[in-house]
Amino acid sequence: MEQIKVFELTGRNAISMQNGEKLYKALHKNLIEGDRIEVNFEKVTLFASPFFNASIGLLLKDISVEKLQQQLSVTNLSDVGRDLLNHVISNAIIFYKNSDNVSKAIDQNEVDNKNE
Repeated sequence: MEQIKVFELTGRNAISMQNGEKLYKALHKNLIEGDRIEVNFEKVTLFASPFFNASIGLLLKDISVEKLQQQLSVTNLSDVGRDLLNHVISNAIIFYKNSDNVSKAIDQNEVDNKNE
């Protein structure tokens, strides 16, 4: 199992979208290929939702939450960080589920307009 140390990517603060994108890039390809990865938050003390939205939340666009749970292990994350991560994951699940419905509605509307 590969390990990614978030501290090496972000320092003590995991708060910005830019740093979230760094983690996303480190995870995405390997998770798509079915690899298991540990994300280690040792020494990281401050968290914000933009970081998790741009990293873990964005992964749910391409990976099911079940697959993410099987392949991704999060270690050394404080209770506050874990609560925030779970909140971001819940929002991402709802967002991507609804975005599929919106896309289908737009596609259907385009077909209906062509048939009129």
